[in-house]
Amino acid sequence: MKGPGLWRAVIAVLVSVLVLVFVFPEPMISPGGMLKGHQFLSKNCFACHTPLLGSRSEKCVSCHAVARIGLFTTTGQPISGKDVSVPFHQQLTEQTCTTCHAEHAGPDAALAMHPFSHTLLQAEVRTQCASCHIKPQNALHRQLTSGCQQCHSTEKWRPATFDHAQRFVLDGDHNVACATCHVANDFSRYTCYGCHEHSPAGIRAKHEREGIRDFANCVECHRSAEEGGEGDEHHGNARD
Repeated sequence: MKGPGLWRAVIAVLVSVLVLVFVFPEPMISPGGMLKGHQFLSKNCFACHTPLLGSRSEKCVSCHAVARIGLFTTTGQPISGKDVSVPFHQQLTEQTCTTCHAEHAGPDAALAMHPFSHTLLQAEVRTQCASCHIKPQNALHRQLTSGCQQCHSTEKWRPATFDHAQRFVLDGDHNVACATCHVANDFSRYTCYGCHEHSPAGIRAKHEREGIRDFANCVECHRSAEEGGEGDEHHGNARD
């Protein structure tokens, strides 16, 4: 087949495919079944998709009003329960739903939810970790009131980026409340003068007797409760 006949055949095939796509969109182009919440739309592709433009956020917010996401269902019922996530969609810098959501389950339903990036949140919200995350109620975190980002990152919550033992081992008499050494929840600084045994005058006198005149950074020589006595081998490192 050559010439006009070939082109007519090609055009006929393309038209047939387009007709099938619009008449039977689900078996023709669907990447998989819908997630549970949207299964009732499985036969109505254009509820979410705009022809030739794909899924658009404008379609999403026609049912999911941004101000009500996480607070109410699409039927207007209040959302409650201990496992309900904290509403945060209202604090996003842009409302591009498909950045995180893909409603077709495909072969693996877990892949329908893309990883959330905290960079989507407004800058001031990114510092308010407790507005979304419940603080762990262990012995360490009960002492803290703020400053999550001093140990944790928004890329990976566990493990924390800070290991206290690498700088100072909290053993013996040093297993104390954080506020003893870190004042006002500022964990970028520490002081050894929070203990009744230490005073600026007493520390100065003791170190100068050993010929040590640079003793501003205590943990440079003292790394645990087992070190720092008379004749400590680390003292030589700080001699002037």
